[in-house]
Amino acid sequence: MVDRYVQNSILRMYTKTGGSGEEVETFFSEIEERDIISWNILIAFYSFRGDIAEVAERFNEMRREVTSSIESLTLVVSAIANCANLSEGGMLHCFAIKTGLHDTVLMTCLLALYAKCGALEISAQLFRDIPHRNSITWSAMMSGFTQNGFFKEAIELFQQMLASGLQPNHDIISTLIIAYTHLGALQLGKATHAYFIRNLSSWPEEDSAPLETSLLNMYIRCGSISSALICFNRMVVKDVVTWTSMIEGFGTHGLAFEALKFFKRMLESEVQPNSVTFLSLLSACSHSGLVREGCEVFQSMKCGFRIEPDLNHYTCMVDLLGRSGKLKEALTVILKLVACPDSRIWGALLAASRVHEDKKLGEYAAEKLLDLEPDNVGYYTLWSNIEASVERWGEVEEVRRVMHERDLKKKPGWSCIEVKGMIHGFVSGDTSHHQVEEICKVVGCLNRKIQEFGVSIV
Repeated sequence: MVDRYVQNSILRMYTKTGGSGEEVETFFSEIEERDIISWNILIAFYSFRGDIAEVAERFNEMRREVTSSIESLTLVVSAIANCANLSEGGMLHCFAIKTGLHDTVLMTCLLALYAKCGALEISAQLFRDIPHRNSITWSAMMSGFTQNGFFKEAIELFQQMLASGLQPNHDIISTLIIAYTHLGALQLGKATHAYFIRNLSSWPEEDSAPLETSLLNMYIRCGSISSALICFNRMVVKDVVTWTSMIEGFGTHGLAFEALKFFKRMLESEVQPNSVTFLSLLSACSHSGLVREGCEVFQSMKCGFRIEPDLNHYTCMVDLLGRSGKLKEALTVILKLVACPDSRIWGALLAASRVHEDKKLGEYAAEKLLDLEPDNVGYYTLWSNIEASVERWGEVEEVRRVMHERDLKKKPGWSCIEVKGMIHGFVSGDTSHHQVEEICKVVGCLNRKIQEFGVSIV
């Protein structure tokens, strides 16, 4: 009789060396006395393949044959977290409580699962209940905040972690950079970059490269394209993601010609572009009004690189043509080339119709939009603005009546600014900031100065 340890080792070999599901299942069925290790190997195999249904089925089968372990439950929770199944996760959490299975790793996996499902209150409670938090636990909670848009909370949690005496790892720094990127906190981002250079830059290239790209994106989003370029030039490993990020950065800063030059450098460096690269190029041309160059990029994508455009690329083309006043050509792209136009592509045409005061085309695009998303308050607002621009006040009143009947309210805009390492947030119409009077005085002064030059703040 073959030793059970040997059989489990062979089973693990099949799962690690690319064995097919049929081969793994066949050998698994031949193990006469399967133990918890055998089942864990099988569950881990299906979890790695992303087959959540098989993971759940094998876990239920296992419970009828052997007693579950913390490792088994952790494997299943991690798999369920990837598909953000809140109900399944809740049942597994109840099972863990009922059976008394819990440790830091399992609790952290449950924390991450609830965060991915948007249940941050439960995640935060689990975080507080974990007595011995390690860097993975802190990282999971910070990541949960950033995934759900609570960037300031992620930064506050990071500060608590430092106060506890724990040093940040690679994942925590990455999450922190994401938070600073969304908040536009350039100075805090620079401080994090300095920490990375002092402490983490000696890491293997495969670990450092994604973090360096995140830093590059942080500089771009925070408005410092020159710092992003310095960061790019210092990078040892520059893959297609890095080049594309830099091209996108030039585009968002209105430097379309620089983006095109960078694309040429990318090809000279023998880095093959992908569909995202061309999307960034088309967006750059659109924002800078380079119609001819944008059309050439679109053609080279299809003919020169054999990359089939998707709906995002067609949306960029509609935006490019629409911004330059070629509204009929933009409509032709939608009607002839796009199989299933979505709200974004019709929204691009609607916005262009407003800018160029084409009421008829604007109404047509608005009808298409509201058929697709009848409860999107932004499209009603845009349609109302188009009617108001040509002084059709009756139609404006009708649009607003529909909005009122459907109880559609536009969420107020918000923004934030970093001053001396402190992040200040502002919401439209909000007067709760402790320096609101001083802020209003400065804005009023700026407005008066601008009016002297013949324009005003809208």
